[in-house]
Amino acid sequence: MSKENKLIFFSALVLALITQFSYKSQAQTIEAKIKIVSPNLIDVQGAILDAGSLQNERNFSFLTSYAGIENLGARISDVDLSDENKRKIEHKKLIDGEYLTEKRFKFWNYKTKPEDAAANISALARVSSISGEQGILMLDDLLPQFKARNGEKVRAKITFDLPADWKIASAEKPAGENSFEVDDIEKAIFYIGKNWRQREISTGNSKLYFMITGERQFSDSEAFQMAREIYEFYARLFGAVPNKNAQIYLGKLPSDARFGRWEAETRGANITIFSADMAFKTQSLQRLHEQLRHEIIHLWMPNDLNLSGNYDWFYEGFALYQSLKTGVAVNRLRFEDFLDTLSRAHSVDSLQSRKTSLIEASKNRWNGANTQIYARGMLVAFLADVALLRRSKGKNSLSGVFRRIYSEHRASNPRRDGNSAILSILESSEELRPVVEKYIKGAENINWQTELEAFGIESAEENFQTKLKVKAKPNNRQKDLLDKLGYNNWRKLSENSR
Repeated sequence: MSKENKLIFFSALVLALITQFSYKSQAQTIEAKIKIVSPNLIDVQGAILDAGSLQNERNFSFLTSYAGIENLGARISDVDLSDENKRKIEHKKLIDGEYLTEKRFKFWNYKTKPEDAAANISALARVSSISGEQGILMLDDLLPQFKARNGEKVRAKITFDLPADWKIASAEKPAGENSFEVDDIEKAIFYIGKNWRQREISTGNSKLYFMITGERQFSDSEAFQMAREIYEFYARLFGAVPNKNAQIYLGKLPSDARFGRWEAETRGANITIFSADMAFKTQSLQRLHEQLRHEIIHLWMPNDLNLSGNYDWFYEGFALYQSLKTGVAVNRLRFEDFLDTLSRAHSVDSLQSRKTSLIEASKNRWNGANTQIYARGMLVAFLADVALLRRSKGKNSLSGVFRRIYSEHRASNPRRDGNSAILSILESSEELRPVVEKYIKGAENINWQTELEAFGIESAEENFQTKLKVKAKPNNRQKDLLDKLGYNNWRKLSENSR
């Protein structure tokens, strides 16, 4: 064989191997058809396409709880299982949502009930629900809980049978009319219904798809502009954008929901927010900005990080602090609001009768530690930020930590334990080691007098409530550090508008 022919043969062989590998890595594990029979009933049919890649071949189980929402398995009924020849396979119900079969099955059929919006408002953004002409379908609680042998994500082809005139929106890859190829069942969300308003927001090389339902005190264009502003701010903060286009769904809570209530979750590339209006338009806009600031940052962390375990203290508590700081940076919050929020968080933390480390609190988030993760996590993030700013004379901040974490642990990097990975980065800075030992690994009372003094901020206790305020006459060094936190942002805006 000539040298040229050898080269051609070798190139063809490499191409064939690449093609073969790509095909196998993209192969679907299951397929399913989801039919909306009525607002109170969903019929699901499916089949296993690659049985050899799955664990628990005789176990047919469903998600039974999620984010404090219990008894999800009780929604499953009329389970029917069969083998590759469509012969019925007997099964035994162990508990709600858990079945054991006599032998390996291939096909399945069952019915499930979506969540009742009126009965459980807190579940709306977290599990599948249908209300009127709007619905949200989450594959994680709709489909069986299959697990791959190799630890990979379970891939699927999903087809939907919807009521007449209903449409569907998803960040998943289209595969025909109302059909999609899903890379990760756990993260896939589909919005269904009609009469929503939608805008495609282009931000650099990525896109946001924003859907709004119901009448609001603010205009759609105001909401769309907020989303663009916040997304572009975070893109600059992290130095990159997630690979997948994202979608935001803003739904209306039932009319009897109290003013200002909202429920939200960001899963994969999907942001779901259900909210009730505030009393006035300005308040409603401020609340929407707060919701979007906190949820959009989750597109980066934790959703585009390849980290595992319970490190909620970081991606909730630290994210909440960055959300607050972002509000000041884009002139949606005054610096007084920034200090007031930190004051309230300190009051909440001080009243905790039994403190635990943030790492321990993250393990028990849905068993009473949720408030501690947010309040104490935000305070610790503030302490980390001011420690970095003070030591570097304003040159370094928590923003650099976020960029490093995202760069080293985004989805394309190897899987790591979240606590180990993030603590390693924090502890690489000498000034952050005391913060980690005292408040993340430890459970000491927050002692921030030295840090506050360096920034010209005073702390006082009034009726068991913390009150923070800037000194009447901070010195020049204190002014410089305050400015890094956004102290003069509002003043600069006022001066520029004259």
